[in-house]
Amino acid sequence: MSFTATQALNDSMLVGGINAALDDHAANHAYAVLYDAAAVALVTMLFTKPAVALVAHELVFDQDSASGDLILTQGNAATFNLYSAAGVLLGAGDVTDMAGAGPLKISGTTGTLLYAGARAILGEMKIV
Repeated sequence: MSFTATQALNDSMLVGGINAALDDHAANHAYAVLYDAAAVALVTMLFTKPAVALVAHELVFDQDSASGDLILTQGNAATFNLYSAAGVLLGAGDVTDMAGAGPLKISGTTGTLLYAGARAILGEMKIV
């Protein structure tokens, strides 16, 4: 006998799995650290609790602060690492501007250039 999962079950497993990995019940927030091409950390973006919502069968992350996170070092964001609330590395990906195809897109008018002292605003982050 075989079993075929419905989209509802697949969605539930996706959300349950990512929420467990992100450790959303912990005191801290899940976060992403954005790096330039030379692997210099530019900014740490904190996510809400829970960090993700299911939208059209995709996991969509939401930034904790609507005003963004403080950029510590100026540079062009190229990559990011995703960490759980417990500080466990969960994965990595590309950073692009809103027109790009990266999983983490930053909002702004100068591509992926981040200015020290300004605020980094998450345009979109999805895991499909």
